[in-house]
Amino acid sequence: MARLDATRLSAWREFQTVAAALERAIDTDLRAEWDLSLGWFDVLAALQRNGGAARPSELASELRLVRSSLSRRLDRLEEEGWVVRREAGDIDHRAVTVELTRRGRALWREMNVTYRRAVQRHFASWLDDDDVAVLRAVVDRVAPE
Repeated sequence: MARLDATRLSAWREFQTVAAALERAIDTDLRAEWDLSLGWFDVLAALQRNGGAARPSELASELRLVRSSLSRRLDRLEEEGWVVRREAGDIDHRAVTVELTRRGRALWREMNVTYRRAVQRHFASWLDDDDVAVLRAVVDRVAPE
């Protein structure tokens, strides 16, 4: 295992700074067009990736959020009518599933256009195929399990 030297520490700090700046830029674009944050979009997108419904614990894990933070987002999304919480069924009455509503799916589709444009402008346009391959390899190597 390589030692933590000044170069690796600097690379970590730069990675952290750049990732945060990119998230802020994408958030700014979403807020400008939709007056909604990247955090809200991330929840809608995670639900969409999961077929339109998921348990809160699955969403929290996928989004790497603490449950209380996700719960606040879900509360607001539910207030707006973009998601609905349903009991999962007869087997475990405590299990709750969060589902996108028809309005939530429509919002995700429309916001996704803005999101993809923002990712292209702030991130993807700067990378060629080799850059993406290297970045994927690094992310795969260091991503927590």
